[in-house]
Amino acid sequence: MQLLLLLLVLLVAPQPPRVVAQSLFGGLPIDGIHCDRAEGSVEHIHTQLQLFNRGHQVPVPAQIGIPQSGTCLYWLHTHNEDGFIHIESPVKRPFTLGEFFDIWGPNLSWTEAGAVTAPHGGRLSIWVNGTPWHGHDPRDIALRDHETIVIQSGPPFAKPVHADWSRL
Repeated sequence: MQLLLLLLVLLVAPQPPRVVAQSLFGGLPIDGIHCDRAEGSVEHIHTQLQLFNRGHQVPVPAQIGIPQSGTCLYWLHTHNEDGFIHIESPVKRPFTLGEFFDIWGPNLSWTEAGAVTAPHGGRLSIWVNGTPWHGHDPRDIALRDHETIVIQSGPPFAKPVHADWSRL
């Protein structure tokens, strides 16, 4: 019965399917990342994601990876709209920006990152810790402790905000 309900909701829901699954069932695993009742303690790191669309900062929403039911939280999640991604996992393994976007719901590619879209025929500008990132697929960007990932379209281009790591 739950599967039938899920399929029906996925067909008519305006939200991405993963967001609906998180809301309905309290957090199905996504990309092998579970939604547990408590934060994991084996891996505990923070990465900041900054998004800019033609010079204007686009907030990374609060509560990504924390289903509305409040019964669990994904190993990758946000608490506030400050762009800090909290990685609190019961296992030590690499995590990627693509996995975070899968939990969040919007697409991530060289031409779009949620509400940030590249100019027609262009690509997004991606920087990791102030260095241009030229990898194959932005989904592969590793999430590492105290790194800042900046994704923006332009022109105009914005000056990234200095991350305040002391707050974490």
